[in-house]
Amino acid sequence: MKLQARIALASTLAFVGAGCADRMSEPVDPSAQAVSAQAPAEPVMPGEVLVKFRPGADAAAVLGGHGLALQERGYRDAFVIARGGVGMERAAVVALRGDARVEWAEPNYLRQTTAINPNLWAFYNPGGLNMKYTTGKNSGKFIASSYASIADADEDNIEGYATGGADILIGSIDTGVDLLHPEFTGRLIAGKDWYNNDNDPTDDDGHGSHTTGTMAGSTVGVAGVSGAASHVKVYVQKVCGRRGCPTSAIVNAIRAAADQPGMVAMNLSLGGSSESQAEKDAIAYAVTTKNVLVIASAGNSGSGTVACPACDPLAISVAATTWRDERASYSQYGPGLDISAPGGQCYSNTTPEGCIYSAYKGGTYAWLQGTSMAAPQVTGTAGIVASKTGLRGAGLRGRLESTADDKGATGYDQTFGNGRLNSYKAVTNTALGAGL
Repeated sequence: MKLQARIALASTLAFVGAGCADRMSEPVDPSAQAVSAQAPAEPVMPGEVLVKFRPGADAAAVLGGHGLALQERGYRDAFVIARGGVGMERAAVVALRGDARVEWAEPNYLRQTTAINPNLWAFYNPGGLNMKYTTGKNSGKFIASSYASIADADEDNIEGYATGGADILIGSIDTGVDLLHPEFTGRLIAGKDWYNNDNDPTDDDGHGSHTTGTMAGSTVGVAGVSGAASHVKVYVQKVCGRRGCPTSAIVNAIRAAADQPGMVAMNLSLGGSSESQAEKDAIAYAVTTKNVLVIASAGNSGSGTVACPACDPLAISVAATTWRDERASYSQYGPGLDISAPGGQCYSNTTPEGCIYSAYKGGTYAWLQGTSMAAPQVTGTAGIVASKTGLRGAGLRGRLESTADDKGATGYDQTFGNGRLNSYKAVTNTALGAGL
């Protein structure tokens, strides 16, 4: 049974229609969501600056000379968080970058879970009715609900084909996970909550439970459907809170995940518009030093620029496809895009069809959409491929990308990257049915 069909059969479980940012919302025309050239600067943590010093520098002395104070040190002293005046973050960065004792300095950017604003689509679909065509001869007419079943856009993730592999570890870097959810019984390793600086990464949002369920749920996730769930454990770290996801928390989590024995890949369903040096350093540490893949969502603005940290060349950036095996209208794309995967595209805000079904907080389940939902499809597949084949690092990445189903223009393109993920082929290196 294919993943899409399996998910449909699970619809008798609880349906959650609210509470997570990546929720059922009418996709709008990409041009309407494109990021404006005049968009405001990305939000930052008030008063906070990230700094890496050159060898031998006295951190306290350098910061004090610029009117800043040392707030805390990052994971294994990879950087420090300095505190100064609220609203003066970028000015402090400029001053620090001019100091020869500083290797780099940047604001503590606030990433967001790759979310679709559920309010935007109301202007295109008034009254909460089914989605309408926006172009062509049927423009203005409602799309029939039967359209949800016209395409086979899943990843050939049939039941049980990935059983019998080795134990591996993947990382969830998100809003945390519902640690008591039945989808994960006995398979979660509680890491740190870097947002609140404690050791309880419990999900109070739902987003992280959903992404983790997508990649590793026992019944609805990639690992569960393929039969590999018993061999896939998840190292859970919480990096997001009420304000968003500070890069300081994300960077700490990337480095801590990379240091976990058995880690093969980590998932980041979050992003922003600004490239961060701290994230670049952390991703390089994970990929080149620890041989661990960093897989991140491409973003949901619909623009032709990949969000960051997915924008980093060493990360695997993931765009979202729909139930019609097309690029989801909200999905970002463009230079540097690596691969695409089903992220859902709800055709109504009153019914779940077309979305991705997975675990949610409070032991429940939800249908959601977004590149947040696409990235963990790739991370979950990376886990089962590593479990079955022993591939790691560049070899694992190469298998994921080379076995993807080509979509759009022949070969690599900036809409689908190397193609749409094919989980079965990634594990077996053969097309479904070949040789059977």
